[in-house]
Amino acid sequence: MGLPRLPEPFHRVYSPPEAPKAKSRRPRTAGVVVAAFVVVAMGLAAAAVFVFGRGGARPAAAPARSRPATAGSRAADTPARAAQPPVFASLPQACSVLPADTVRRLVPTAAPKIDKMGAETAGVCKYSMTDGGRYRAVQVDARAFLPKYMHDQATGMTVWSFEGQWRQAEKDRTADTSSLRRIGGLGDAAFERFWIDRDVRIAVGEATVRYRNIILRVQYTEEQPADKDRPAAEQRCLADAIAAARAGLTSLH
Repeated sequence: MGLPRLPEPFHRVYSPPEAPKAKSRRPRTAGVVVAAFVVVAMGLAAAAVFVFGRGGARPAAAPARSRPATAGSRAADTPARAAQPPVFASLPQACSVLPADTVRRLVPTAAPKIDKMGAETAGVCKYSMTDGGRYRAVQVDARAFLPKYMHDQATGMTVWSFEGQWRQAEKDRTADTSSLRRIGGLGDAAFERFWIDRDVRIAVGEATVRYRNIILRVQYTEEQPADKDRPAAEQRCLADAIAAARAGLTSLH
C-alpha cells in the first residue's frame, strides 16, 4: 500500500529552518536573529494553515535580570539559568527506532515491505505485509527540533508543536474516530487515537509521544474489522501502538 494517507499533514509542522550559510561573515548574533525570524515566520504559516493556537505551549521566556548585588557582595549580577532538560543533538534514523523483535511481532513475516524516507530533522519508516485479505503494518514518524537550529528553545518549540498536533487531532475527529485521549506514563506527554479509514478499509491505532525535543508518532494498522469486531480491534490496535511507542522510546535512551 505504500505510505498511507494520514489524517493530517503532520510533517509540515516540523519543517526546520536552514542553518546560516557557512561563508557568511556577519556576527553570530545576526545568524541567530535570522534563524529566529524564520522559525517565527514558519510557525505563523503553520498556524494559518492548520488553525493552531499558540496559547499555552509557547517556548518559555528568558529569565528576568536580577537586582544589582549589594556593596561588598561577590554574587553575580545575573541569576543562574534554570536547569534545562537534556536534548538530543541529532535524530536517529526512523528505521532504527523500533527494535527488530517489535517489528516481527506486529508484522509477522520474514520479509516485510519497507517504505522509508528521511532527512536531518524528520524521518518515516513503515513495515507492512499483505496476505490475502490480511494486512498488518507499523509505521514510525520521528520529528525533532534540534538545538543547532533552535538553541535553548528546542524543548519549548517541541512542546508547542505537540500541543498543536493534539488540537488538530481534536479538530479532525470524525464519527469513525472512537478514541482520542491523552495518556500518562509515556514520554513527557502523549495521546492515543483510534479510527477507521473506510476509503482504504483499514483500522489504525496511534500513539503520539513527546520526549525532550523529539516527537514520535507510531501507528499500528490492520484490515478494517466487521462492526461487531470493532471494540476488540480498537483495544488491540491501541495496545500495539502504545507498546511499539514504548519500545521506540527505550531505544532512544
